[in-house]
Amino acid sequence: MENVMVLDPAPDMELAPETSLTRKTYPSIERRATLSFGEFAAGYVAQQRPVVVTGALARCPAVSRWNFDYLRRVSGKRIVTLKQGLTDSGVSGLGTVKSTLHDYLDRLEACASGTGSEKPPYLHDVPLLSVIADAADDLDGFPAGYFPDWYRPCWLQFAQFFLGPSRSLTPLHFDCLLTHNLFFQVSGRKRFILLTHDQLPLSYRYRWRWCAVDAENPDFSRHPLYRDALVQECTVAPGDMLYMPPGMLHHVRSLDNALSFNVDWHTRDSALRGVLALAQGMPLKNVYYNAVIALALHAGISAERILPWYRSYLNYVS
Repeated sequence: MENVMVLDPAPDMELAPETSLTRKTYPSIERRATLSFGEFAAGYVAQQRPVVVTGALARCPAVSRWNFDYLRRVSGKRIVTLKQGLTDSGVSGLGTVKSTLHDYLDRLEACASGTGSEKPPYLHDVPLLSVIADAADDLDGFPAGYFPDWYRPCWLQFAQFFLGPSRSLTPLHFDCLLTHNLFFQVSGRKRFILLTHDQLPLSYRYRWRWCAVDAENPDFSRHPLYRDALVQECTVAPGDMLYMPPGMLHHVRSLDNALSFNVDWHTRDSALRGVLALAQGMPLKNVYYNAVIALALHAGISAERILPWYRSYLNYVS
């Protein structure tokens, strides 16, 4: 890939000023301006090292095209599921509400301008194609070579969409299938606070994959073990890609109105480890989805044939 500059955010995705939430800093994870597919697989996936690749989406029209006017035009009438209850204190009140995308975009704009009465919910982790049916055209030039061969023909079917207001939060957690995670920032910025999975015993886990620690402002009187945790961070800007290895804990804060998508994916080894995680408390429903992918990878069944058995995972509130 070429050495490219980070792109400016798309219109309607205004940058918010830095807040006190962003001043507490941790060591930054590695950033690369260029990274070949082979080097990524050998140096980061195989070594389970996180990395930010700046400008990874530089060739994709989506980075300049996916603004609020465009979303209203192509998808404004679509009904979307919004998540509410993701707060600094955890996920105990997590629930969902329905809205048209047009009305949700109005709420985001009102919040950004200060005219909204309350912070909107979060359009979080829904199938990308359920929001932008023609996303493939906007993602021409996408670097699909970062995915294993099995995912490349159908990678877009696995992509999940995120859109939310400035200060939207997902508290400290790890991904529920213990997958590899490629996260792509399209508009706005997000700050990730990251811990490797071996730091989980210091992070006060509950509900299997959530952690009680407020990673932005930890209370060491309540969570003294976290004082010894090894913490890193990064900020992803428009066009950036973040790789997180399986089980990486991440706390995510939107610094602006932010639009992103990600793809969770397995290798043969990570899928098998996901099945064996039943012994560590992984919910049986999650083990099922890992078993579906493990069977496909080990038996040579194509992603296209296996998707009907896996698609419900892409639509459920975890």
